[in-house]
Amino acid sequence: MRQVVARGDGLWLAVDPGGETGWVLFRPVVDTEQLTGVGIDVIEWGEERSQLAFCNRVWSLATQQHPTTKRGLDGIVIEGWWPREGAATWQPEAVEIIGFCRWVMADDPARFFVQQVSHANSFGTPAKIGSYRRDREPPNNVGKGGNGHAVKALQHAILWLNTRWSPE
Repeated sequence: MRQVVARGDGLWLAVDPGGETGWVLFRPVVDTEQLTGVGIDVIEWGEERSQLAFCNRVWSLATQQHPTTKRGLDGIVIEGWWPREGAATWQPEAVEIIGFCRWVMADDPARFFVQQVSHANSFGTPAKIGSYRRDREPPNNVGKGGNGHAVKALQHAILWLNTRWSPE
């Protein structure tokens, strides 16, 4: 029998920044159906083309209580993006979103985690993210079966969950 227990009701945001920013708002939970015993309670997710609208969402989450958890944002896990030599574009949207999120979390290493995309891709395999994408009622069916930016944010959430979080 599946048992899912929220621990501390921490509220986290996973972000895939860029021209279309994917995000997943979640709580870490104890989940007996997951191999590691920990899982994600997806609260909301989405993809946003407007950089300003996304930054407003982050600010709102950080400064106001969310109705689900009755608390503000506890932390952000985000895909890092660094300009590379020889790249024709340096995606200013991604760099600016990362900087804004870092500022909102006051650059606190306990509340702001930057991950490489290759780590999230290698860890967030289809088998690990599948249970968060199918057989769930909205808003808990991240990506609706597609492979968009919200799914990339989900991969970052799962990597953070399994490498940084443990039940209290």
